[in-house]
Amino acid sequence: MTQRVVIGAGVVGLATALALQRPGVTVTLIDRLAPGSGTSSGNAGIIAAGSVHPESMPGLLANLPSMLLNPQGPLRLRPSFLLKQLPWLVRFLAQARPVRVEAASVAISALSKPALRYWDGLLQQVGLPSPFTRKGLLYAFGSHRGFTAALRHNVYRTRRGIPFEILDGPAARALEPALAPSLAGAIYAPEAAHHPWPQTLSDQLFERFRARGGHFVRGSVAALAREGRQVRVNGLGAQPLADQLFLCAGAYSATLAKQLGWAVPLASERGYHILHPDPGLRLTRTVLFPELGFAATPMAEGLRLAGTVELASLEAPPAWGRAKVLSHNARKMLPALKGPGVRPWLGFRPSLPDSLPVLGAAPDAPQGIFFAFGHGHLGLTQAAVSAACLAALAEGETPPLELASYRINRPFPLL
Repeated sequence: MTQRVVIGAGVVGLATALALQRPGVTVTLIDRLAPGSGTSSGNAGIIAAGSVHPESMPGLLANLPSMLLNPQGPLRLRPSFLLKQLPWLVRFLAQARPVRVEAASVAISALSKPALRYWDGLLQQVGLPSPFTRKGLLYAFGSHRGFTAALRHNVYRTRRGIPFEILDGPAARALEPALAPSLAGAIYAPEAAHHPWPQTLSDQLFERFRARGGHFVRGSVAALAREGRQVRVNGLGAQPLADQLFLCAGAYSATLAKQLGWAVPLASERGYHILHPDPGLRLTRTVLFPELGFAATPMAEGLRLAGTVELASLEAPPAWGRAKVLSHNARKMLPALKGPGVRPWLGFRPSLPDSLPVLGAAPDAPQGIFFAFGHGHLGLTQAAVSAACLAALAEGETPPLELASYRINRPFPLL
């Protein structure tokens, strides 16, 4: 019987583990946390089917100083990160060249555009109803300068064939009356969706995985060691030996990938959220505020404000002030928002300089070692598509997408 081992039980790992289950195959899922309870539990819940923009865009370098100097801005860089991750930052800024932005946009859209179709397929395959609220995604802008820049960058959606509507302030407020009267305008992406409670999605996926014969081991993987065509997973009681190993460990993947012979420039973009259980207003869909770097999503337990970017190590203590900034900034765009916000949360977005994940087989072990990590802000969006690609590779079949852009040995130029 073929032994398949998936490391990482976030939403990417859970979707992958489900997609890998076949007669005559044993699938073991490993994580140090309960399934879905890490970064996957605290995201904005968005299926961003219209996402086509890498994080590093033309003009970023010129705007970077003002972003870093604003204590309530969308970006914070800890000095310790600068010292340790300067090569990553240089590569990230180098990705803002127009030709690289265009290539990244094509690759991001290839994974994001069909997201709901792949989610529907996976859920139907395992007997689960679709849990997504399909009312699109609204990108809202408070300033005319920000709105003008967004319209200029919207050309990438046009090139990728993403449906959208350009709305002035009153038209956007007709969709979401809670938005500030001073709103400059918005871009509406009708084919996006959101989940009203991401943890319950992970819980349902895990329940189906177990019901279909899957095994879960809770523990930390100390090391990975190749033994011929197999991989030994060290540090756990059973020390499983995998015929096929799938590394889906998010921000923790780089260390394990290196033990398998592959060095990857993976950084942790730390994101925060805060919950307003009684917000005093109603949204019917996720509203994303790109100028302020956060999203507001109506969830089962209240209004979740999620976002901002803090570049720091995995070990750095939380900066809970970043979560409070979310409530402060939200009132600029949602003036009726009530309450100080409760239960601030921190998660780790695994990010590569080009905003693309590592997805596919190891070049030196194309039938035995597979990767799906580094999805950045789009893990929930791209999880089911990524899982379908790995499941096809595991069976020796052609994946539904061309995966060359996501290979682990792709170049990350410094210039």
